[in-house]
Amino acid sequence: MKNLYCAYYTNSEPINKYMVKMLHLNDGEKVLEPSAGEGVFVESVLSEDVTDLQIDALDINKTAINILYKKFDDVGVVNIKETNTLFDEQLDIYAMVGGYYDKVIGNPPYGAWQDYSKRKDLKKKYPGYYVKESYTLFLLRSLTLLKDGGRLSFIIPDTFLYLNLHKEIRRTLLQNSCIEEILIFPSKFFPGVSFGYSNLSIITLMKTSSEEKALNNKIRIIKGFKDVNELPDVLENKFSDYIHVYILRQSEILANQNSRFLFSDNPDINLTRATVHLGDIADVVTGLYTGDNKRFIASRDKSVKGAKNYSIVDPNEISEKADLTGIQEPNKHYVPYIKSASSIRYARPTDDWFVQWDKDAIDFYIKNKKSRFQNSGFYFKKGIAIPMVKASKLRATYMNNRVFDQSIVGVFPREEKYFFYILTIMNSDIVCDIIHMINPTANNSSNYVKQIPFVKPSDKELLEINQLVEQAINYAESQNGTALDSVSSQLNEIINDIYMKGLN
Repeated sequence: MKNLYCAYYTNSEPINKYMVKMLHLNDGEKVLEPSAGEGVFVESVLSEDVTDLQIDALDINKTAINILYKKFDDVGVVNIKETNTLFDEQLDIYAMVGGYYDKVIGNPPYGAWQDYSKRKDLKKKYPGYYVKESYTLFLLRSLTLLKDGGRLSFIIPDTFLYLNLHKEIRRTLLQNSCIEEILIFPSKFFPGVSFGYSNLSIITLMKTSSEEKALNNKIRIIKGFKDVNELPDVLENKFSDYIHVYILRQSEILANQNSRFLFSDNPDINLTRATVHLGDIADVVTGLYTGDNKRFIASRDKSVKGAKNYSIVDPNEISEKADLTGIQEPNKHYVPYIKSASSIRYARPTDDWFVQWDKDAIDFYIKNKKSRFQNSGFYFKKGIAIPMVKASKLRATYMNNRVFDQSIVGVFPREEKYFFYILTIMNSDIVCDIIHMINPTANNSSNYVKQIPFVKPSDKELLEINQLVEQAINYAESQNGTALDSVSSQLNEIINDIYMKGLN
C-alpha cells in the first residue's frame, strides 16, 4: 500500500526473513517498529523463537493503525500507538536518557512530503540534517532511541550513501554506530516499488557510545543481487559468483569528501588518492530553464528526438550572434541551444534545438518566477556539454556560441591548455565508472561532476591527446562514424592509462 505518507508496506518474505534474523533477537527485549504500517515486521518478530518481548508499533496513518488493532489487539506484548514518530514526546524522553529499545526494525516512508511549516519544525528539532527526505530522519530518530549495543535493521533507498544532502546522517552513523552490513539491490525486489533514480538497501547496525570503536569498525557491503531470494542466503554467507562484496573501514569513509561511501568493481580505482578535482580547475554549472519550453524552444525538424510537441524553427529567424541582452530587432529570433544528449561524442554535427532570444524573451526569462536565467555568464562561452541524465556511456561534446539547457552540465576549463584533455576524460569509460562510484543515482548533477578526480597528464600525453581530439571533432562534425570510433578508442586507452597510474 502506498499513500500520501509515501509508505511502501513490506510484504516480501525473503526481505522480512533477512531483516528479522539480523536483529539477533533475545528473550525479554524491547523492540520498536517506528512506521509499522500493516504490521508485517511485527508478525515476523512474533514468529521468532523468543519470549517476553515488548513490541511498540507506531504509525501516523489512522488506516494503518486500524489494521494493526485488528491484527494485534489481543496480543499483549504489542503496544499500538497512533503518533508521529519524529515528534512523539515519549520518544523524546527515551532519547534524552540514552535510549530505551534493544532492537529497531523498520521500513520508513520514502520521500514523504513535508509541508513548509512542518519543515520548519523539523529543522528546529533536527538541526543540520536534510529534512525534505523522511527516511533519513527516521533513521536518525531510531538511532537515538536505541540503547548502547542495540541493533537496527532498516530497508531504505541507497541514496543516503552518496548524496551530498545526506552527509550529516552519514557522519552521525559512522561516528555513533558500528554498521555491520549493507545490502544493495534493485527496488523492483520490493513489491510495488520501482525507483528510477536509485536502488534499495538494507542497513544493519549496532549503536555504540565509543567513537573509537565505531571508526575502527569494518562494514560489509554486498551488491549485485539478481533475485530477491538471494538475500536470506547472505545469512549463511552463500554468494553467487556475480555478487560483489566490499569491506570498508568506517574511519576511511568518514575521511572521504562529504563522508561518501565509495566502492567500485574495479579494485584499481582508489578515489581517496585524488588531491585535485574537476571543480578545482573548471567551472561546472547548469544552464537555462525558460519557464515555458513549448513556447520558447523550437526544434530543427520533427526528426529530432523528443521534438513531437515542439514547433519547428524558421531558418530565417536563427541568429549565430547574440549576447545576454537579446537580439534587438523586432519579431522572434532564435539562437542554437544545447539540449538533451548527443548521439555521438566530441561534437554535435547539427544544431537540433533553438531557443528564442529576442529582447522580450530575455525579459521573460529574467522576470518570470518559474524561469531560471542561471549561470548566464557562461552562455555563448566555449565549453563542454554533458547530459545530466546518466547513461551507460558518457557523450560529452564541444560547444561554443551556444546557450545550454538546465538538463546540461556545462564544464568550462579555466586553463585553455586543458580544454581538449577535459573533453577527452569526460568521454572516457573510466571517468564514466568514477561518476557512478561518486553518485550511482540517476543524475550527473554539477555538484557531483565537480568531484571527479583530475589526474594531470604529462606534456607528452597532453600533446598527443590534443592532436587526436582535433581529429575526433572533425570526424564528428563530418559524421564519419567509423573514423570517430577509432580515434575515440585510442583516446579512451590513453585516459585509462593516465587514470590507472594516478588513482592506483
